[in-house]
Amino acid sequence: MKMRIRIIAIIFCGLFIFPLFSSARSDESRKKEQYEASVFSEVDAYIAREMKRQRLPGLALGIIQGDRILYLKGYGQADSSGRPVTPETPFGLGSIGKSITAIAVLQLAESGKIDLDAPIQRYLPTKYKGAEFITVRQLLNQTSGFSQISTFDNTLTSINVQYQEAIEKNALSYAEKFLTQTNKIEHTYRYSNANYVLLGYIVQQVSGQSYGDYVKEHIFSPLSMHNSFVTLDEAAEHGLATPHRRIFGYNVAYDGPYVYIPGDAPAGYHYTNAKDMSHYLIAQMNGGRFEEESVLSSENIRLMQTEPVPLTYGMGWSTDYINGLQVIGSPGGSLGFQAQTFMVPEQQLGVIVFANVLDAIDAEWPDTHVITTTHIASGVINLLNEKPIGGSGLSISQKYWLVNGLILIFSAWLLYTTARTAKRCLGPLNPDNSGHTDISIKVISRIVLDFAGLFIILLLNTTQIVPLWHIATIFQPDVYVWLMVMTVLMTLKGTMGIIRLVRSIRHERTSEMKF
Repeated sequence: MKMRIRIIAIIFCGLFIFPLFSSARSDESRKKEQYEASVFSEVDAYIAREMKRQRLPGLALGIIQGDRILYLKGYGQADSSGRPVTPETPFGLGSIGKSITAIAVLQLAESGKIDLDAPIQRYLPTKYKGAEFITVRQLLNQTSGFSQISTFDNTLTSINVQYQEAIEKNALSYAEKFLTQTNKIEHTYRYSNANYVLLGYIVQQVSGQSYGDYVKEHIFSPLSMHNSFVTLDEAAEHGLATPHRRIFGYNVAYDGPYVYIPGDAPAGYHYTNAKDMSHYLIAQMNGGRFEEESVLSSENIRLMQTEPVPLTYGMGWSTDYINGLQVIGSPGGSLGFQAQTFMVPEQQLGVIVFANVLDAIDAEWPDTHVITTTHIASGVINLLNEKPIGGSGLSISQKYWLVNGLILIFSAWLLYTTARTAKRCLGPLNPDNSGHTDISIKVISRIVLDFAGLFIILLLNTTQIVPLWHIATIFQPDVYVWLMVMTVLMTLKGTMGIIRLVRSIRHERTSEMKF
């Protein structure tokens, strides 16, 4: 009897206490939702300010925590028609795509088809001299010794080659260029697209599939990245945001050939959206698993995210700090697109930011890996942690006030000196007090200097002495065109200087003959 009363009492108490616990849990959940709504309204306001400051046509944001998506949103316009950016709008991923190539290589390593510590000679069709001294792991960690600046001529020459052929062409060209050493050398970290183009080619050789087909089947499909692509044409068919360059501070749509470099695809020419990339980050934060699918073991996910030496390069990812908080991530940039991914392991938090404008002035100096979307993604993480957003540097308007101001001052000075030289050239001759023409080193030096710009520009345009110059002419065409105009003016000024000098000499000789 006592036992029965005790059971009834427990049930009776439970009827009252359980609703209290349930109510408390419901209140906690409600508070969390309200907190998130409050934070995300701050995020929206912050992004609206930054889009205005940095003149971004369109932007997409994804925030994940643990195994769920917290927030997805598009801002601004995807193209000139006014089409709004949504979480499903594809953008260029840039060098963040190197981590996709790293997953492909590590998948093949897990299946026993690739040995990370084997020389890449094993996977190349031709035995290059240095292929026996470089391992797959060194390519992944960017410790092969390859340089980035020497890859730009390949970048420019592969734009009209078909996708699969272009990867093979670029990879073997890089092999020819870089695999020349005849002994084993330990190299430090040195970033180069060539490493990941070679890895993409190795994926093709080992898997028997094209790089694009392999990535679609083994990475995009299991991660439900249904709106992600490895060619520009596919992305364009599915609503790709229009890429933009900045011309003297104004955004101008770009549809030229350099928006997509097929030969460098494994190094960063992938296209995806905020929603799909959120799936990708969930897999990165959860040991390679998204929902019921796994693309990589948790051990290899950790390997990807671990730098062999602090502050160098993992396998597609690097470590950094935001307000003392350790983050793993990567910036990404291709002509007209920029992106930034950050993961905060301590909080199981991930952020991806895309934008559809990029030129050289978006990068900081000398830390050129820090771009506009890097600042914005950092600001979002700070807001989510209730920390000060921090400085985001000069706005694009402020940067262009400085650049355009310097251009205006130099242009005005050159126009003035050219006009003065023209007046002296075409006007009456005024020899010095001694009656002799001034043919001093100063005069000759001034004329030589006027022609120096022409020779430098010709040299840069027709040779690979400074390979970066050719990329700069694509990414910063406004400054390039201005330099061309200034070079023409300086050449004209130098020519008039020579004409005046010749006239003066003839005049002096004529005067001497009269006497």
